[in-house]
Amino acid sequence: MLKWIRRLLATLLTIVVILVAIPLAGLGYGYLTTAPVAVSPSAPADDGAAQIAARLAAEIDGYKRPEESTFLTYPEWAIVYAAREYAGLVENASPRTFPYWAYIGRFWQDYALMIRATADYGFNFQNHLMLMVIGISHTVEHAVQWSYENTIGWLTEFAVMFQPVPEDKYQARVAAEYAAFLDQVPWYRFPYAEKRAGLWDTEPATGLAAIRSWERKLGFGLAYSIKQGYADLIKSGLDATSEAALLDIHVWAEGPVAAAIAGEPDTELEQDLGADGAVFVTKRYQVFTDMIPRLIQRGVRFVEIGGNRLIFLTVTASEAIDAPDRTQTVFDYALPADRATRRIGLIVPVGELHTVLPALAQAGAVLEHVYDY
Repeated sequence: MLKWIRRLLATLLTIVVILVAIPLAGLGYGYLTTAPVAVSPSAPADDGAAQIAARLAAEIDGYKRPEESTFLTYPEWAIVYAAREYAGLVENASPRTFPYWAYIGRFWQDYALMIRATADYGFNFQNHLMLMVIGISHTVEHAVQWSYENTIGWLTEFAVMFQPVPEDKYQARVAAEYAAFLDQVPWYRFPYAEKRAGLWDTEPATGLAAIRSWERKLGFGLAYSIKQGYADLIKSGLDATSEAALLDIHVWAEGPVAAAIAGEPDTELEQDLGADGAVFVTKRYQVFTDMIPRLIQRGVRFVEIGGNRLIFLTVTASEAIDAPDRTQTVFDYALPADRATRRIGLIVPVGELHTVLPALAQAGAVLEHVYDY
């Protein structure tokens, strides 16, 4: 019995050491391979605007969000982009060819950059806790999948002369569904168990190709089971230790706000401020990002988003672009899975979105996401 207890303790100690070593090594790599970020603060509001902002923050629950969250939200979305770019690759190529290690490194670089960007803000424990958890998960998952695809996966691909089987096509569809799911819903709410059942219900290939079919069923069926268990654990932990995520964002804007938001789903006017504009509430995440250019086209000018006057956003482009005036470039890199596409991260004053976004579009950039705290 004592021997088994020692083995159990040794195993637990090994797991703890690994869990501590991953973020230490990841952030060490991130800091060594990125440059310092000095965030230029937004211009202070005049006395009248400051009084309105203070009143709105006092009267509207959830109006004011921590400004540092615009930066610390980005690494969470880097996980979304990795899933999206994986789905894009496996639609036409083997999952073995995905640059898993490049995406591991990219996450820790992005996290290090955002730590640098928030150095002058207070420490946001909840944001950092989530980033540590998903960073470790992302690292382990990608390292394990790289190892698996380049050993067992390679052998079964070789057995079928590198032709996809029905299970490969099913997995590609699930990858696309997962990437789309993450636009609005956290990863741990994805129905992994349901997708495992779908994988097992897929009619396997016949003949020698059945080797690949059953390898996919067994290997990824187990992966779905592990992910479902881990997702349930994360959900339980967050329910016990964290407040529910705020799903709405409050926006102060000027111009024809009421007319501009008419017809936008899940969006309503909260306060008419007369000559100072209006406040409206809408859903966060990708739906809000997609809405912003439409509102700008309708004449809206933003004053505060989430009670803040500085925001982080990313765009994609086929080549490097000149950052518009009054913006600050944090990073500009080619996507590991698609070297012909670049991702560019910019800090933008909220009050300049109506000029910055059209300028970026004119330069050939596509708005990817506005990180709404």
